[in-house]
Amino acid sequence: MKNNNRKLNENMYYLLTWFSPSFPIGSYAYSHGLEYAIESKIVKNTSDLSDWISDFLHYGTCYNDGIIISNAYDAVTKNNFKELEKISLIAKAFKPTKEISLESYQQGVSFAHAVSKSLNSKKFDKLITIINENISYVIAVACAGAVCNINKLDLVNAYFHAFISNLISAALRLMSIGQTESQILIIKFKKEVELLTNKILLNSLDDLGSSVLIGDWCSAKHEKQYSRLFRS
Repeated sequence: MKNNNRKLNENMYYLLTWFSPSFPIGSYAYSHGLEYAIESKIVKNTSDLSDWISDFLHYGTCYNDGIIISNAYDAVTKNNFKELEKISLIAKAFKPTKEISLESYQQGVSFAHAVSKSLNSKKFDKLITIINENISYVIAVACAGAVCNINKLDLVNAYFHAFISNLISAALRLMSIGQTESQILIIKFKKEVELLTNKILLNSLDDLGSSVLIGDWCSAKHEKQYSRLFRS
């Protein structure tokens, strides 16, 4: 029992570290198209923001990222490096705009660098070498989670929480929403994240797909937005 508790504590510590706002991946610099959505009055209030995040969670980026993390994680645990390479290509191809692609790439590079230096794992470094040309944030997260034997359910849950939290953090800087409202919104998504994670772990790469076209459009329009705080 002591060994099990120790492993759980180690896993929790890794997750809290990797998905902390202080982990140096520069997530604060990206809004995933939300900045243009707020500028163009598509997202005007907390209710709109909740709908915006929910769409990405169930039908867009989060949904696809969860499937990719799950399948890449399995490829690593099975030492199936060809499959990992294939999934890394798919992950790169599923980025709909230039800015979203940059967001994923740069956070992936930063995440891989920080984990490599702090974890000192030859296996992790080998995996990053394999996916180097097609590195993305989700693939780097999957590799780190698998190498450290993080429970896959917990890994995907933590990733979703970080994604939602980052969008809400961006909203705090862009619109009239208070700290308390933002925390209420994060807790509101708790059940949705749990249900989605359990569903996603049963999905294969064939289940990938997105229908959040307004999000892709906002991301594309953001590229030429005149005044902006964020890189996406």
